[in-house]
Amino acid sequence: MANERSALTSNTGVQTSGADSGALHTPGSPARTQKLHPYLSPVGAWALAFGCAVGWGAFVMPGTTFLPIAGPIGTLIGMVIGGLIMMLIGVNYHYLMNRHPDPGGTFSFTKANFGADHGFLSGWFLILTYVAIIWANATALPLIARNLFGGLFQFGFHYQIAGFHVYMGEILLAMTSLLIAAGFCLRSRLVQRIQIIAAFLLCFGILAGIIFAAAKPQPGIDVFDPPHSPENSAFTGIITIIALSPWAFAGFESISHSTAEFKFSVKKSFGILTSAVFTGILAYGALAVLAVTVLPEGCSDWTEYIFNLEKFSGVAGLPTFYAAESLLGKAGVVVLGITTLGGIMTGLVGNLIAASRLLYAMALEKMVPERYGKLDGAAVPKNAILFLLCISLVITFFGRTAVSWIVDVATVGTAIAYAYVSASASREAASEGDKKIRIAGLLGFIISILFVLYFLIPNLLGVDTLSMESYIILSLWGILGLFYFYMLFRKDKERRLGRTTVAWLVLVILIIFTGTVWMRETTESAASKALANSSGIILDEASAEAVQQVRSAVFQDISNSMKISSLLLFGLFAVSMGLLFMIFHLMLKREKKIEAEKVFAEESSRAKTSFLSNMSHEIRTPMNAIVGLDNLALKDPDLSPQTREKLEKIGFSAKHLLGLINDILDMSRIE
Repeated sequence: MANERSALTSNTGVQTSGADSGALHTPGSPARTQKLHPYLSPVGAWALAFGCAVGWGAFVMPGTTFLPIAGPIGTLIGMVIGGLIMMLIGVNYHYLMNRHPDPGGTFSFTKANFGADHGFLSGWFLILTYVAIIWANATALPLIARNLFGGLFQFGFHYQIAGFHVYMGEILLAMTSLLIAAGFCLRSRLVQRIQIIAAFLLCFGILAGIIFAAAKPQPGIDVFDPPHSPENSAFTGIITIIALSPWAFAGFESISHSTAEFKFSVKKSFGILTSAVFTGILAYGALAVLAVTVLPEGCSDWTEYIFNLEKFSGVAGLPTFYAAESLLGKAGVVVLGITTLGGIMTGLVGNLIAASRLLYAMALEKMVPERYGKLDGAAVPKNAILFLLCISLVITFFGRTAVSWIVDVATVGTAIAYAYVSASASREAASEGDKKIRIAGLLGFIISILFVLYFLIPNLLGVDTLSMESYIILSLWGILGLFYFYMLFRKDKERRLGRTTVAWLVLVILIIFTGTVWMRETTESAASKALANSSGIILDEASAEAVQQVRSAVFQDISNSMKISSLLLFGLFAVSMGLLFMIFHLMLKREKKIEAEKVFAEESSRAKTSFLSNMSHEIRTPMNAIVGLDNLALKDPDLSPQTREKLEKIGFSAKHLLGLINDILDMSRIE
């Protein structure tokens, strides 16, 4: 989301317990011997879901995103409605978790209902969602440290990426948080305790802030004036906050990846999902209210503070922390700092667990390297966690701005995952005759698609959504997914992949659309920049030649930008269409091979039938002679008893063999 980025850089088949289903197994796939160890209690599952849903954003985004878009009242209304929508999505998750209590969550549900192609696509975007949130939480720690501790961590080498200053000290801070979180995740019993403690610290700190804010002398309701943002209409602001709910609550469904690790009945999952969303609503709403409770000197209302936030430095640059300091002094900053640290740690740990279990499930289905599906002695997917840690450590060198672009893309990935889950729930409910879940799934699917369209179509309601760079990242991620699928498809000996063209056609359309939007945004940005550079030149009426030179320079800048973006867009189109052609070529080649195998099998069957028929006729002729001669021999009155006995046995055996030959002949005729 562009606003955030700019501000921040500044019941059939129901299984009642997950304990017995530690390994993903579907018909046609090999049985799994490794199993995840059940360790999650109901409180631990809630802490996991709540911690994933509420992280660093709850403390920073009230001042940078929520209040500028919708104001305090608009934010509260939007969060409540958005939370109710997430509860609707939670109904679909709960329904599917009880029918597919396997690791993998969205990936497993989609694969079971729509096949391996759609399963891979849902998992591909969901991986990006979880790792982006991990990166966002890790890089948010240095960002918050700048406001609380000034330049304490700004030491060592220094460089800039997209205007954001990156320091070695801040890189080390982010890396430390990642290493600690990964260390916790490698010990399942320890990580549950840590997650519960961090989640309760998060709740306690937010609750303490609200209590002291309410006890403030003459708090009044004038702090909510104006109730909505003057930048947008009340409707636009509320709708925008609702549209942000997939990002705000992303991760509340993370326990669907850990169903096999439940130590309790999966039937309790709906209560856990609902309570996680409910406490998330309270957290976001409470911190948004806290942000407008106390205003710096000279600000008559919250708009003068929030819309000029870049003018404030230190603690005042973070409205939630400024309110805590004003209400409790330095102790308030310490309390909220510990609370924020708890929020960041729950986000890191929770999303590392979710992403590692997703990789584990995909590895069992051979959609990522199988080493990520191996468990260590503690029944933890160690290789998957270490892989996520390694790529996350590298990302810390790219700075906050680049990470925020990826976080924007993660919002689209979350909405796509919710659409797949809702469609899966609706499909299964239709087959079982469950009308309520079918309707819930259909509603969830429609709303999720609207979320996707809202973020992909620029300025749909007059509010910026994705940043310009996010569109190109989304296109590149789609192309990378196409390429990776092509490599999997080539090695697919079991013929699970390539059974649908819809998924890949939709993905190519998404790549083309996002690439086109990126080109448009790039051209507009170049035009605005060129015009801004030329607007400061003052020319009189006699300087027509100078005017023409300025115009030529502006047009040249725009033309150069369009050439570069056009070439890149053409490259995206060419690569995506090339990959799609290769995928379709493999599909066609496989279909031809299947058809050839079918023809060969039919010819083999006909040859076998002809052989059996001919052999049956050929064998029956001498057998009839044997039976006839045996009967004639038995009519001889001079036969000894021993000879007669032997001839009777010969006749019995010959008749039995003749019956078998007749049966073979009848079967060959049937074929």
